[in-house]
Amino acid sequence: MHGTLEEIQIISKKIIQGDLRVYFSLISLFFVVISGKPAVYITAFLIFSALSLHAAGKYYLKITRVPVYFLTSSMVVLALFIPGNPVFRILALPFAITDEGLKTAAITGIRAFASLSVLSYLVLTTTIPEIFSAFKRLRMPDFVVETALLMYRAIQILMDEAMRLDRAASSRLGYASKRAFVNTAALLSYSLFIKSLVRAERLDSAMEARCYQGAIPVLENFSSGYRYVSLILVLLIAAWMVG
Repeated sequence: MHGTLEEIQIISKKIIQGDLRVYFSLISLFFVVISGKPAVYITAFLIFSALSLHAAGKYYLKITRVPVYFLTSSMVVLALFIPGNPVFRILALPFAITDEGLKTAAITGIRAFASLSVLSYLVLTTTIPEIFSAFKRLRMPDFVVETALLMYRAIQILMDEAMRLDRAASSRLGYASKRAFVNTAALLSYSLFIKSLVRAERLDSAMEARCYQGAIPVLENFSSGYRYVSLILVLLIAAWMVG
């Protein structure tokens, strides 16, 4: 994937702005999970897939590729191992695809894909600081928000150092053999630990230089797109009533 996830979040096209986007996505996800109606699952999947494609284009397909593989394989397992009337038997295997298995796999799959589309829209359009700023306005304790943001930044530092060291090791044929792989992994683990501590100290110094006193400022975002939110929620409720 070209560009980091944060870059995609920043350049994505957002028809819903501010904290409203976070609240709307979470409310939609909650409604999809508790609705129990296939019509709601299909409606949510179509709407949020369209929103994600509009916001990030091909990056939506790339970010959902791995989860789709897992969901598809899980649906196949459900179709094969849930008891019921056999619909299709696979050669000489002792199990068959059953009607109950197909029904359960279809409903579970649609529900999972709908939830995935909602979460993908939130991930592709909203940065972590924006999410926790929205939570902070819901009276979440300050120490929870600030600890989460610092942990997120520390994970970013760790991943950045790991990727840089891995590229350096690969360019020097550090994984050419099994023995070289073990030696390289050991050296990288040690180097990653040391360099992460150094980067963390630099982060602490940078925060102190910017007058950090234990309170991270909250982003001031102007919310807009209420018409789109109202229309989508009406469509979901209509799908729930019809389904």
